[in-house]
Amino acid sequence: MNNDQIFKDRARVQDEDLAGRASTAGADALLAEIVVLERVPARRRLLLSPGRALLGLAAVAAAVAVAAPAMLSDSTTSLVPAPGTSSHPTTEPTARQILLAAAVAVEKAPASGDYWRTATVNQWMLTDPTRSYVLEGSRSLETWLAKRPDLQYWRIWQDLGIKPATPQDEAAWRAAGAPTSWRYPKNMKTEELFSVPFGRPLEAAAGERTAERLRGKWKGSAGDLAGQDMTWKEVRAIPSEPDKLRSYLEERIGRLELAGSGMDVEEARAHILLRDCVGIISGLPASPEVRASAYRILASLPGIRAEGEMTDPLGRRGQTLSYQEEIEPGLFTQVQLVVDPSTGQLLAEVRTNTTKLADGRQAEMRVSTSFQAIGWTDERPELPTRRN
Repeated sequence: MNNDQIFKDRARVQDEDLAGRASTAGADALLAEIVVLERVPARRRLLLSPGRALLGLAAVAAAVAVAAPAMLSDSTTSLVPAPGTSSHPTTEPTARQILLAAAVAVEKAPASGDYWRTATVNQWMLTDPTRSYVLEGSRSLETWLAKRPDLQYWRIWQDLGIKPATPQDEAAWRAAGAPTSWRYPKNMKTEELFSVPFGRPLEAAAGERTAERLRGKWKGSAGDLAGQDMTWKEVRAIPSEPDKLRSYLEERIGRLELAGSGMDVEEARAHILLRDCVGIISGLPASPEVRASAYRILASLPGIRAEGEMTDPLGRRGQTLSYQEEIEPGLFTQVQLVVDPSTGQLLAEVRTNTTKLADGRQAEMRVSTSFQAIGWTDERPELPTRRN
């Protein structure tokens, strides 16, 4: 048996792991489809060693940081398996089953179109400058990338406003005089949970929808992978078989200088492998087969557990995958991925932590990216009047 077939087998699951475990009709159908695939001997499953578990979704966090004025910091992160993880069968699908079902579904997505479109809503929380209450802000962002030279690249965004995060925060905000703008000191304590805007105040009012024609380095660009620009030719050359894709990603990772990152080199490599896989799934215009293989690589990694159905920040239902991520020594954040296994779409990534306010209250802090659209389309962008 050749290596390609071996890895294909690794991406499949045993019949008894899948039968009768779906909690929705769409997931049920996809899980049933996977059941008919070949069985996998346990010794052939490709896993990282227990000490090298998944290390975070820094690429998504980085995208949020670019799109919003106040986000998570870009500090190095590491991940530890969430407590309570169990390998015992349950009535709900496992994380591996969800990821493999998503792989089957995403293979059926359109493989071409006039534009590669990604549309997101980014939401974040931060405290006011006095740490008396928590604010929540959001921004929409669309990116339209075109392979055809006669079509233009576009980025469209809109600040959607800032408001107190909860009724309790609203009461504290009113007690502070219900301000509509906030100016932050440069030395404000953030515990690495968020950054603060400098130089200009943060405004509560929503902004105007704005379009920008992408030029310069965007000419011929198909986006980026792990922060490195990719041409359309380079994206087409990404191998679609899971084992070859993993080798391709690990070869790229091997060229990076990681010794000075402050992390164990193997952990840093695992971190970047995860980041690359999620980057492929959440935005890179790779083929459906490549995106499916990225899901299958994720399904082979330990440390993620399924938590059943969840409503994402936009109110959509999906299967939830979670793990804990260490953002600085002794400080952990809860990370949740919401996936629709019936379409293979990553619906959202949500990070949750807590911070202590000035009055001693423990307040929840969340940062999320909700993916409204990822994929090919023959539509044209609806351009606003305001353009940069």
